[in-house]
Order: sequence, then C-alpha cells, then structure tokens
Amino acid sequence: MASFSSLDDMRSIQLKIEEKAHNLFKEKPGGQAPLSVTRILKSQENGRFFEKDRKVLNLSHVKMLRNETNDASQIFTINQDRSWTTLNTSRDVFEGFMSTYKIMPPFWRYMFTFGRKSEENEFEFPRFRQRRTRNPSSDCFTQELAYMLRRVELKNREVAEGDSIWSIRQTAVYQRRDPCIQPQQNSIVPVESRSTFLLVSPSKNVELQFAEYLDEATGSAAPLSVWNTHRILIADSLRGWIDYMAYLEKRLKHQSDEIVLATVGTDKINFSPLTDFKIDFEDRQELKIIEDYVLDLEVILPGMLDSITGVRDQCVLNLTSYDHEDDQRYEMEAIIEELNEYIGEVKMHIERAKNLKDKANSTAQLLSDLLSYEENVALKDLARKTQERSTKDAAAVKILTVITLVYLPTTIVANFFSTQFVQTDPNGHMRVSPKVWILAAISLPLTFFTILLWWGCVHFTKVEQTIDPAQPGVVTLQRAHSFRSVVSTKKKKKDLESGLVDSAQSLRSSTFRRAASTPTWSSDATAVSVKAR
Repeated sequence: MASFSSLDDMRSIQLKIEEKAHNLFKEKPGGQAPLSVTRILKSQENGRFFEKDRKVLNLSHVKMLRNETNDASQIFTINQDRSWTTLNTSRDVFEGFMSTYKIMPPFWRYMFTFGRKSEENEFEFPRFRQRRTRNPSSDCFTQELAYMLRRVELKNREVAEGDSIWSIRQTAVYQRRDPCIQPQQNSIVPVESRSTFLLVSPSKNVELQFAEYLDEATGSAAPLSVWNTHRILIADSLRGWIDYMAYLEKRLKHQSDEIVLATVGTDKINFSPLTDFKIDFEDRQELKIIEDYVLDLEVILPGMLDSITGVRDQCVLNLTSYDHEDDQRYEMEAIIEELNEYIGEVKMHIERAKNLKDKANSTAQLLSDLLSYEENVALKDLARKTQERSTKDAAAVKILTVITLVYLPTTIVANFFSTQFVQTDPNGHMRVSPKVWILAAISLPLTFFTILLWWGCVHFTKVEQTIDPAQPGVVTLQRAHSFRSVVSTKKKKKDLESGLVDSAQSLRSSTFRRAASTPTWSSDATAVSVKAR
C-alpha cells in the first residue's frame, strides 16, 4: 500500500478494497500485460524520443521504470474489455504500482467505480481531487491530481427493442508531478520535472490521438506540456454528449407526439371519448426510463464540470507559479483557453439537460392526465350503462306490479270460491257457509300484523357505510340498528355480563380459599375486586 497522510481513512479504504477486489481485478491470460506504459525520454542531442505501449508484466518492471531518471513523462494504462467487467490487471500488480509510485490512497475511490456490476450508480463517482506535499529532505514539492471523466459511446452490438444504443463509460485519470526546484537569482526556476500518469480504461480514440501527437513531436526539441494529456482526455470525453442528448430528445419527442396528437371525440357530453388513444402503461414506463437517463445527466455533467474546472485551475496555477520559456508559456495559455471553452460547453450541456428534464416531466404529467381522463370516460360509460340497466329493470318491475294488481281481484275471488266456505249443491245452486266469518277473523289480524312488521323494519333499520380494516379502500353499505342487530347486541351484552359475573365469582372463591392462610391479604384482595366491579 502506498504511503498515506494522517487524514486518510485507511481502515474504511481497506475494508472497501477487500469487499470489491474480486469484482475489480482479473488478469487476462494470453500475453496481455497488466499494465502498458508510454515513455517520453529526454535527450540533449536528439531532442525527445518516445517508447510507446511498452508492456509491464510484473512488479519488477514497475520498480525498474520508477528508477529511470531519463524519463520526462510516463503514461501508464490499464485497459478494460467492456465497461461493466473487470479490469485487465491483477490486484498484486496494481497495489505494487501504487506503493512504488506513492500514489495517494484516496485514488482507490476512483477505482471502485469500475469492475463487475449489474447496474450503474452515479453517486459512487468522486469529484476532482488534488494534493500537494513537500519532501522534507529537499525543496521538492509533489503535486497529485485525480478525477473522473464520463463519456458516451455507441454500443458495438445489437440491442433489444427499447434499449438505449448508447453506453456511458468512464476513465479515471491520475497525475503525479515531481518537480525539483531550487532558488536561483531571487526566482524559482524548474530544474527537473517528471510526470507520471495512470489512465484507467481510456477510449480507443484517446490512444489514437496520443499516438498521433507523439509521432508529430518525435525528434522535436521544443518543450512538451504535460497538460496536453489532460486536454486530449477532456476533449475526447465531450465529443459524444451532443449526439446522446439529441437521441434522448428524439425518444422523448416520439412519446410526446403520440400524446399530443391523440384525437378526442366531439360528442356533446361532459367527457368525450378518445377515439384513437393507443397509449398504455408501457408508454409511461418508457417515459420513466427517459426521465432516469435525463436525471443521470444532472449528476454526470456537474461532475465533469468540476473535473475540467479543477484541471484548468491547476494549469493556471502552474503557469503563474513557475518561469517558463516563451514557447511553453504560449502552449499552456492556448491549453487554458481551450479548457475554458470546454467549461462553457459543459455548462451549455447542463442547461440542455434541465430543459430535457422539464420536457420529460411535462410529457409524463400530460400522459398521466390523459390516462386519468380515459379512466373517467370509462367510469362514466360504465355508470351510464348501469343506469340504463337499472332503468330497464325498474320498468320491468313496474310492469309486473301493474299486471299483478290487474289480476289480483280476480285471484282473490277465485281463491275465495275455491274454499270450503262456498259449496254447490247437486241442483247447481251455490251456498255460502255460515262460518265464513272465520276467514275474515283470521286474515284481517294477519294483514294488520304484516303491515306493522314491515313498518317496524323500515323505521328501525338504518343503512351505514362501513370500512373493512383489511381493505381500507373498500366501502360497503350495511344495515345497522335492525331488529336482528339489536337482538344480537343484547345477546352479546348478556354474555359479557355473565362472563364478568363468572370471573368475579371465580376471583371471589379463590380469594376465600386463600383467606384461611392469609386473612389480611384476603381482605385487601376482596376490597380490590369489589372496586373493580
């Protein structure tokens, strides 16, 4: 492990390493090196020359490169096959590299954003960090920079329907600058400077740009600024965001057009039907996915702005702190101006992301309103059909009632003449029995009792709304204070009183049994039981 400051929480970092190391590192077989390095060497006779993509196979190679005093700059690279897989290096080689080059331990937090994972977590990405330490044995100061860059690239594979064709990837950047300075004629003149870069999962485009840049500078005696490395990395990370945001806007506009262009019927009723409404809950899910993409932009872009601003500020600080040759100063000023342009570009992307968020929210709100509107239309149509059915049923019942009333007198007369009170003799003469009064004596009290019972049920029955505790959203209508409920309530009250009486008797009997051995305690318990009653 690298040397650390007293401010570094090494315990939590080490616990995190043990937790994530198995998903972070996996050295690839078949001659693929855990690290590769591009060296920029100094030569007074032939200017500068380069050694590109040298394989670093083990820790001994790392230590050997650390002791190379003729290197003006070393750029180490760790590759990754896919964005959500392990890094192509081993844990032993990486920890040995950090210890040999004395990389600040907080750089582990940038490494934790890589490795195997099933979903992205934008809040794991740390912000720009810089550290400046002084070597107590000399007047040398060490400057360390670390930051994350996010970029978007097209997926080089087929995607499922509805899935994004873009992939968001990241590159971790670390720079260690060891300038040895000495006072000379009341000024600080850099005598020797050496920069060490570590790039984790850079894009193929960055590697090509580095190769072209080094080929153009081969054999040139002009000073090369290490800030060109940052410039190339930042420019590469910004090249795809415009197309990506245009892609999101296109998907959002497609959903918005389906909602806005939905035709509403023209019937003269309170709720007109949606004649060609073909949007369902799947469209709301699609909008939710787009909203998540836009929300990710609100986390990614401010992080990139913080990183680019931090690099720009360190470049300005380096320009104002040391004396540089005219050519080198001109190059650094051009780099600072270009970084300022990148900062403005990221700010513009942030504003566009806010506009996309507003459009997504308004489209989602409109879709929710239309879904609610369609639900209201369906409920109104259901209510109308129910009312029509109820009206038809009421009409049918009315007709049956009228028919019954029409035939009721005939039915009563026929029933009366079919009884034993009316008889026909052999001569055909009809004779009414003198005991016909029994029919009236029985039927009239029964009719009066039936009417009285019906009036009592109607008068003492009240319909109330009840809510089921198991289903709070379901309201049912139940009859309360009916004859049956009154009887059941009285029965429950009687059972409860009998239970209390039985409990009091059992308590009193147990108290009396205990009174033989402890009379004083028995008296107190009896008093308590009486009060309780």
